[in-house]
Amino acid sequence: MKILLKVLFLIFLVSDSVSATPIVNVETKYYKVYGTTADVLRKEMNTKSPVRQSGNTYDAYTSWYVNWHFNWNISKRHCHMTTVTSSVDVEFTLPKWMNRNESNNDLKNKWDRYYSALIDHENGHKNFGINAANEIEEQLSGLPSSSSCALLKQKANTLGKEILDKYRTNEKKYDRNSNHGVNNGAKFP
Repeated sequence: MKILLKVLFLIFLVSDSVSATPIVNVETKYYKVYGTTADVLRKEMNTKSPVRQSGNTYDAYTSWYVNWHFNWNISKRHCHMTTVTSSVDVEFTLPKWMNRNESNNDLKNKWDRYYSALIDHENGHKNFGINAANEIEEQLSGLPSSSSCALLKQKANTLGKEILDKYRTNEKKYDRNSNHGVNNGAKFP
């Protein structure tokens, strides 16, 4: 029994010593829209949305930023990772329908279907950041030891940036394939 407990304790130490789950911080910023018809709401979003890229206006936007930290230890003239942690800062920019209670149920139902699809699409963007952070923790944790800590640091940061680039490229494909969520119902009216 004592041997089993020691083995379980060592497994716990080894599995928990290098990586952890990313810390995710989410902030939502809203821009206010008013209207009692679908056309007016659409015009409001087109006019008031702060999300403008390459001459286009979008209803929503999600940005994410991944930060990672690691610690190492030197043993037998080799430097190896001991802990890797990451955090993801996510910021949503979304419309907020301010006078919803002044409109009819048909318009409310249209908005709700649209808004649900919009939130789903934006959460997809958030997930790219979270998945990038998870992969960074996993990949950096698995880096082989190095002859110097400076070299290990360089390898870790290069790998982290490559992972971010991969997820940003995949995120652009996500928007192209979904037509920025329109193909999945994020279109109003």
